[in-house]
Amino acid sequence: MSDLETAWHVEQAGKTGADRVLALTRGDATVLVVADGAGNSRRGAEDAMEAGADVERAETWRDVLVRCDAERVASGQGGETTAVVACVTTRRVVGASVGDSELWLFQDGEPTALTEHQHRKPLLGSGLARPVTFELAWRGGVLLGASDGLFKYVDLRLIQEHVSLADANAAVLALAALPRLASGTLPDDVGLVLCRPSAPRRC
Repeated sequence: MSDLETAWHVEQAGKTGADRVLALTRGDATVLVVADGAGNSRRGAEDAMEAGADVERAETWRDVLVRCDAERVASGQGGETTAVVACVTTRRVVGASVGDSELWLFQDGEPTALTEHQHRKPLLGSGLARPVTFELAWRGGVLLGASDGLFKYVDLRLIQEHVSLADANAAVLALAALPRLASGTLPDDVGLVLCRPSAPRRC
């Protein structure tokens, strides 16, 4: 059983959504993926796990995104996407990102943007993407990865109020609803994934 609890959700603004999110667990490591645009986040995450990416090296995840960028161009699939990929254990968070999807840590009332130095363009699939790495010694708190459909339209303080809800699934549903306008519509797709240490089991 993993020592990490994850939940994710995608809320589409229209009939066809562009956001993809995923959490894959293998052993004591969980890989979080957020993508906004054309692409298959599940395949990318699974390929990375199969490649045996070293969770201690953020550069490995940059290499994964660089390879994905080149492969998308070579295959002629077309379409560009943001990408955040993070490998999480109970000790460390390492990963890489490109675009304007983001990964934040909310801990002790202090939000920290792990992806603050990323390049917003060129995007993955352009053949010119420049993924930027991040890494952090992690001792708890809540990790939240999301597309700009959340971070662009919702104040960070409001997000912080919802990330620590006792039920992780309730938290992601509440967060995904925050950008909704008075008319009931969303200005953009909202894709998000939440990760935190599992609560101790009661005897």
